[in-house]
Amino acid sequence: MREVFARLRAALTPQVVLLFVLMALFFFSMSSRQDHSLPLENRIARTLSAMDGAGRVEVTIRTREITSSSGMLSSNQTQQIPCGAVAVAQGADDPLVAIKLQEALCSLLALPPSSVSVITGGK
Repeated sequence: MREVFARLRAALTPQVVLLFVLMALFFFSMSSRQDHSLPLENRIARTLSAMDGAGRVEVTIRTREITSSSGMLSSNQTQQIPCGAVAVAQGADDPLVAIKLQEALCSLLALPPSSVSVITGGK
């Protein structure tokens, strides 16, 4: 048994240990990124569809491009900022469901209610 541990200790050079750590980090980041690899519209639609009474929901988000410079490095960064959203939901004919969907969309996208529409569809 001591011989096995001695061989194992000899094989675990810093490079091998570093390789194992990097592989573990890579697989961890891939598994935690799976949900975020979906477009934002799909993730929000899936979340809203889980609400009671909503039924199937499809979401379209309108964005505008914002360019900002980052100080001394003079590098410009472009971001897509949501400025409006439309949700088409099977259960939106129920006013309470429509209001809850609108509130959720406003919350998720940090938009005012005037920028979010919820309409019935998909029956």
